[in-house]
Amino acid sequence: MRTTRAVVAALLLALVGLGAPGVALAAQPEGPAYLRLAHLSPDTPSVDVYVDSAADPSRSFVVPGVGYGVVSQYQPLPPDNYVISMRPAGAAASSPPVISATVDARPGGAYTVAGTGKSSDLGLDVLTDKLDIPPAGKASVRVVNAALTVPSADVGPVNGPVWAQGVEFGTETGYVDCPLGEWDLKVSSSGTSTTVPLTLQENSTYTVLLIDKGTGLEPTVTRDSAGAGTVPSGAIETGLGGAAGPDLLPLAGGAAAVLLLVGLVVVRSRRAAGGR
Repeated sequence: MRTTRAVVAALLLALVGLGAPGVALAAQPEGPAYLRLAHLSPDTPSVDVYVDSAADPSRSFVVPGVGYGVVSQYQPLPPDNYVISMRPAGAAASSPPVISATVDARPGGAYTVAGTGKSSDLGLDVLTDKLDIPPAGKASVRVVNAALTVPSADVGPVNGPVWAQGVEFGTETGYVDCPLGEWDLKVSSSGTSTTVPLTLQENSTYTVLLIDKGTGLEPTVTRDSAGAGTVPSGAIETGLGGAAGPDLLPLAGGAAAVLLLVGLVVVRSRRAAGGR
């Protein structure tokens, strides 16, 4: 019995090392990075976006048929160097990419990788999204101009100060701290203007995206973050091709195996005791 108890204790210690729920961990793995993808080139057809991990090919995935104006939800990924490539929709994976860029995804960081500019001068920009909490009474706002019909835009509340001035097509501003509340946000360019409702909430960061639609300019707003220590808005546990969250399956499998071994040892011990 002493030998059996020792084996069970050793197996339970192994379970602790694997990080079983409710059991203290010896060491916590670093948190994920967050990645989202955007197609912001008005005259570029739909593309297939490839996300390739430098360290672990099993982390790689493909997002097919991404069209202009699409901004994906955030995908949590293990920190790593990722190569983001765009190919024409339906092109073979072995064909040369139209464009590619590398993202050094750090633990807790959030990134938007966007195809920008005209198709003749297509760029792939890596934007670092803000997760820090803005000052009290403020929210952080940036503007991305992806509208070919708006070569330069001023953005700010109706009858209020301009928050971003002269934002040129294919560029983005830094984040600016703006007062909380409900606003009618005005986008002005060459004597014309368009408005969009905007609600700025506490501890949050936003991106105002200028997009061309069939009826003209259509500003849209995404909430990037709801504050430090929270998952970026729109983040999902799985998606963008069904990729699982960081290294959860090996952990669950290892814990189940240890529990099975513990059960077998206990059963055999009881049988041996009954045969004496």
